[in-house]
Amino acid sequence: MKKLGNDVLHEPEIPASTCTCAELRKASRAVTLLYDNAFKSSGLLSTQLSVLRVISKSDSLKVSQLAEELGMDRTTLTRNLSVLERQGFIKISTGKDQRTRIVTITPSGSNSIAKTIPLWNEVQRKVKKQMGENAWNELIQSLSHFVRIADQLLE
Repeated sequence: MKKLGNDVLHEPEIPASTCTCAELRKASRAVTLLYDNAFKSSGLLSTQLSVLRVISKSDSLKVSQLAEELGMDRTTLTRNLSVLERQGFIKISTGKDQRTRIVTITPSGSNSIAKTIPLWNEVQRKVKKQMGENAWNELIQSLSHFVRIADQLLE
C-alpha cells in the first residue's frame, strides 16, 4: 500500500465479477426480475409468493419460525408481512404470549398462490430448459451448499 499524505491508497480494486457477494446479488436481481415479470398478471411478486407458500404449508406460524424457514431477519420479514396483511393475503394475530405474532394465510392468499403457481411452473420450465437439467440441478445444489457455508461462517 502506498501513502499519500494522510490517505492510504489501496491496491487496485478487485473486479466485482470475482466477488461472491456482488455476483450473487446480481444473480438474485436478475432472477427476481425474471419471476416478477412472469407473475405480473397474478398481482404477486416472487418474494411474496415464497413467503405465502411457506405460510400456506402450516395452519399457523410464529413470525420467528417463518423468518428462520425463509432465512430472513425478522425486521425485513415483518415489513414484508405488513404488506401482505394490507393486501388481505395473510392475517397476523397475537399468540399466547403478547410478544408472539402468529401468521395465517387467508382464502385470498390461497387463491393468489393458486393463480401464481402455473406462472411459476412456466418460468421454472423455461429456466430448466435453457440451462439444461444437469446445470440447473448443479446450481441448486451449489446454492444450498453455499447457504450452509455462509451459515457456518456466521457462527
